[in-house]
Amino acid sequence: MAYQSLRLEYLQIPPVSRAYTTACVLTTAAVQLELITPFQLYFNPELIFKHFQIWRLITNFLFFGPVGFNFLFNMIFLYRYCRMLEEGSFRGRTADFVFMFLFGGFLMTRLNRMNKSKELLTQVLQLDTYIFSWKMYFLISLVE
Repeated sequence: MAYQSLRLEYLQIPPVSRAYTTACVLTTAAVQLELITPFQLYFNPELIFKHFQIWRLITNFLFFGPVGFNFLFNMIFLYRYCRMLEEGSFRGRTADFVFMFLFGGFLMTRLNRMNKSKELLTQVLQLDTYIFSWKMYFLISLVE
């Protein structure tokens, strides 16, 4: 019975938030189980364009580090704010929400390349993007 309620709760999550959060958890689990290594996931323009390892354009946004307290909080924030955005301001506009994801990922990648950095700090920038978007759509009134 508990399995059915968990399954129903999982299926009530909006599709984009569900797919993205699930992909992040599965990618991290695969790294934790040593099925893949983080070196197969990170953003490396040379490997992408010269060796055609196209998956690196996506997988660098799916890995949030080793399983631990930090990962747990990242997943909670990701789940919560993505779900609130998709159910709130992007209700019925799934394509717009996907476009926001893609555009945000493109901007993060471009800004990082302009910085000439070897590391792509997607974890911090990605969560900040969704939290900022959520704050802009759901203005929080100050408690007096």
